[in-house]
Amino acid sequence: MKQFKQLLPILSIALIIFSGCASGPQLPAPAPVQAESAEWNLTLLHTNDMHASFVPERATWRRDRAYVGGIAALQSHIDEQRDLSTASFLLDAGDFMTGNPICEIETDGIKGAGWIDMMGQLGYDASVIGNHEFDLGRENARALEKRATFPLMALDVYNESGKLEFPDQPLIIKRGDIKIGIIGISCDGLFDVVADKRIKGITLIDQAPLIRQWAAKTDSKTDLLVVLSHNGLEQDQVLAADLEGSGVDLIVGGHSHSRLYEPVKIGNIIIVQAGAKTQNLGRLDMVISDDRIISYKEQLIQVVSEDRTGRPEMEQLVSQYTAAVENEYGKVIGQLANDWKRSRKRESNVGNWMADQLRIAAGADIGLINSGTIRKNMMAGPITLMDVEAMLPFSNILETFEADADLVRKIVQENAQAAVDGRHGILQISGLAYRFSIVDEKAIIKMITVGGEPLDSGKIYTIACPDYVVSKSDVYFDSESPISKYAGYEMTEVIISAIKAAGTIESHVDGRMTVEQ
Repeated sequence: MKQFKQLLPILSIALIIFSGCASGPQLPAPAPVQAESAEWNLTLLHTNDMHASFVPERATWRRDRAYVGGIAALQSHIDEQRDLSTASFLLDAGDFMTGNPICEIETDGIKGAGWIDMMGQLGYDASVIGNHEFDLGRENARALEKRATFPLMALDVYNESGKLEFPDQPLIIKRGDIKIGIIGISCDGLFDVVADKRIKGITLIDQAPLIRQWAAKTDSKTDLLVVLSHNGLEQDQVLAADLEGSGVDLIVGGHSHSRLYEPVKIGNIIIVQAGAKTQNLGRLDMVISDDRIISYKEQLIQVVSEDRTGRPEMEQLVSQYTAAVENEYGKVIGQLANDWKRSRKRESNVGNWMADQLRIAAGADIGLINSGTIRKNMMAGPITLMDVEAMLPFSNILETFEADADLVRKIVQENAQAAVDGRHGILQISGLAYRFSIVDEKAIIKMITVGGEPLDSGKIYTIACPDYVVSKSDVYFDSESPISKYAGYEMTEVIISAIKAAGTIESHVDGRMTVEQ
């Protein structure tokens, strides 16, 4: 963070249009250095954070509400852009998993195999392992890497034996007369965003020194040196400053879902990112000469799917897995009487309802669910299994632990403070209520009740929550992880059963977290 603060004077001159989420404040990019009439000799096509969005979705932000995204339309756009390029290469910056039930469908013993097969049809030169590639565990991530027809890299991820978990060296590819070096790294904050049990035994190596070592071996053999990163825009800017003078020319990023219509430039290193969910294809045209980028131009191409088709083999895969997903997940299991609207900073009706169901299923005094695990809003109307999988795409289990009054106070204090300063998404709560005031940007707790009664300093309370929350207790509780136990259910299992039992659901915000004015 010290390094980031030192960068602020440089970064404050930037222009970014940002959408998405995960890595904090976004700062703008200076206008690129461009030739008046450049004859581009290399084109980078790039994606990130696709989250298995293999079918198009209606773009409610467009006036024509056209369908956008989907893997077949993406292939059509990629093919078109390749035809318009002198020489091109295609990279993906990770988090291609989690977000659609296709990731849960098993083919040849591998969950998400159908999706990785579709990605292979696009002709990627490389991708990286992001945090969501671990959502189904290390073994499945390794199986996906072995099935992929393109390299899945993470040169900073080591296993228990001190060896790389994934491919063990940078790539060097040639396009036209240009040699391109690609150094792939995973997510610097991996341990903050993945449940510990899913990456147990993994070690992360400090990225900047690692990249410098590989760059020293690779730069002299190449004309362009690219870092493929899943850090998020903010951390990539810090990394770029650390890599000044290393020979790295370009960072292709992901994780923060940033739509960069103009690249960010830190020193001599350019950073690009293309949004999320197959909705945009990034295109960076470059003039490469004398081992550097002389001039460049970036554009984001919206992947409008109407009147677009993929090649026959791709269309066959899309049809096959669309039918499989609909057959398994398209059943209506209940009705929403009013919209479910999530929030990361305040109490939400969907958060209240889900926290209630976790508490009830576990027979606990308090239910907690992290806002970030609820991934989308939902309009009133029928609910399908597919809707639940899309809303709760992570394979969390329900756990319980015991907490004395001091720990409950810590949970409340951290949650109220997170609502004030946005340090992380808040926990949605059930069985628990509190009131607080804000003084000099600090949350001051005024009242806490459990089950409608004042917090009892002599009582031990049972708390139910996703296993992810327990593993990140330093974040959510400001405390070491409590001893927890399996409550007997997966979280989605609880929610699906509760929807079926309720039939029609009406949920509201009812003042569980209130601020004194």
